[in-house]
Amino acid sequence: MEDILNSILSKLDDNSLQAISQKTNASPDKAKSAMAAAIPILMNALARNSNSPQGSQSLQNAIKRDHDGSLLDNLGGFLNNPESANGAGILKHVLGNKRQNVEQYISKDSGLSGDSVSKILEMAAPLVMGYLGKKSGGGDGNALGSVINSYLNSEKKQAPKSQSVINQLLDQNNDGSIIDDIARMGMSFLKRRK
Repeated sequence: MEDILNSILSKLDDNSLQAISQKTNASPDKAKSAMAAAIPILMNALARNSNSPQGSQSLQNAIKRDHDGSLLDNLGGFLNNPESANGAGILKHVLGNKRQNVEQYISKDSGLSGDSVSKILEMAAPLVMGYLGKKSGGGDGNALGSVINSYLNSEKKQAPKSQSVINQLLDQNNDGSIIDDIARMGMSFLKRRK
């Protein structure tokens, strides 16, 4: 199974990163780092949401309806008008009230402002959904489950520490302390693969 994170990041050439940089007021390097932190968190949140039959059906429906993966074939068009893909709406479904935790964490980890991180997350969400749409043949339930499960299995092996951090972020009860706890653990997504 190919690595989803690297697969998506590899599509972001210099022009794409420049476009993301301009939309988010972040340097191309920092934008890419924040994107690299956002994608695993979104994949984990999607995996959690699709644990229930209802959540799984709702993800399949969303992919069938809006995310066939063509966005990945026309990145330039998407990045010129990212709002058209409704990343904010996707994040509302995927992260719900955890969005603020995730933004704070990525902001602290990448050194970017919350506003920049928020925009990067809104771009990352449609990219992840487009990837899932492409890999699952447009939202086929079995294929989709298989893509998500193989992602989780490979992450547990390759990056167990970051999996534990992501679980804490997504489980957190919004008391605000998780960010400091993670910082104390010395965990940084920017260093997880080096």
